[in-house]
Amino acid sequence: MRRASPNSIAMNRRMLTAGVGAFALAGLLPVPAVAADPLASGEFRGEVVELLRRERPNWRLELPDSSLALLVNGHQIYLANLYQAAIGATGPRREAGILAFFDEMESGFDEARPETFDAARTRLRARIVNANAAANGVNDKLTLLSRPFSLKARIAYVIDSPHTMAYVSKGDPDKWKVTADVIHAAAIENLDAISRDVPIEPRAPQAGSGLFVAMGGPDGYVAARLLAPKFMARLGEELGAEYFVGAPSRDRFLAWSVDCSIKAPLAARLAEYATFPYPLTDEIFVWSDDGVRLANPAELAEHGRG
Repeated sequence: MRRASPNSIAMNRRMLTAGVGAFALAGLLPVPAVAADPLASGEFRGEVVELLRRERPNWRLELPDSSLALLVNGHQIYLANLYQAAIGATGPRREAGILAFFDEMESGFDEARPETFDAARTRLRARIVNANAAANGVNDKLTLLSRPFSLKARIAYVIDSPHTMAYVSKGDPDKWKVTADVIHAAAIENLDAISRDVPIEPRAPQAGSGLFVAMGGPDGYVAARLLAPKFMARLGEELGAEYFVGAPSRDRFLAWSVDCSIKAPLAARLAEYATFPYPLTDEIFVWSDDGVRLANPAELAEHGRG
């Protein structure tokens, strides 16, 4: 297999874990445009596919619904950070950088699905997935190992690797000779561990009372942190012993205090984010020391949802 020069564009998988900071909300933060650039339109993915088909003809390429992703030999690769790194590069330098990125990814595919639980244990992470997607197994052509979370979302699990990540399938517990509960416990513990140093920056509305937190980023675990008890407890130190939270899409997370004066705008923005790439759920949750639950009818009415 031909390898591209690593000196062309500095691109690697760890760019996928770089945060993009808080995003806009309720007058303070305008909604980011998601369909006005070559990445969102699919133009960049088309360029990548054309290049890989020409230079890596033996690779199996598949196109998921989102233009932000590409399946290479059954492994889902996210293109957002690759696109950002490629901006400004042209001609052979741009092509060499893209190929170097995918060659590094491809070199790690063999480690993506470990044969034993001991090999997988420290790499397991919990993720929130859309309930319909989990039922159909569309994320990686496998029937996902998952468990209920809410009416519209489920908990699934991934094996995180330096170059890629792969979903845990229903057949993995038998292969690893462990129960689904053992996998769940390890994945939650690891998710909390990687969330330990994630900064929490509460903000006040421009007018009114209360606080809210808006988080975004392409690391794949932003919304999943709703499942991380220690992270959520740390968030409670800022927002109160009980607070509202939403995980509308994979890379979006919102939380706000019970006295926040912009509940309706937050709920509206939550619903809007649930239409973004990698949508999860527009549901509003309540977190407390007892765990997480769906907002009740009275609480939903406070947010303008009858």
